[in-house]
Amino acid sequence: MIKYILGFIIVLAILIVAITVGANNDQIITFNYIVAESQFQLSTLVAILFGFGLILGWFITGFFYLKLKLKNISLHRQIKRQNLQISELTSVREKTKAD
Repeated sequence: MIKYILGFIIVLAILIVAITVGANNDQIITFNYIVAESQFQLSTLVAILFGFGLILGWFITGFFYLKLKLKNISLHRQIKRQNLQISELTSVREKTKAD
């Protein structure tokens, strides 16, 4: 439940920032990139770059989260195997003591 409330607050904050930036910046600027150049309103350019940065950040975060999740799964498997080995060794040890 807290995750949904936090997500809603983040989306609301992004919308408020986008509306504020868009309302105050209506100048036309020339944006030069490697291949060509275009003219944009400053608010449009800021919104595009902000959105691109947000998406890129989510992809990078998602990549590292997935990497850690997979490492966690492999470590849990390793723990299970080691616990099985320990239980097998202790049972063999108890059998040898009983004899």
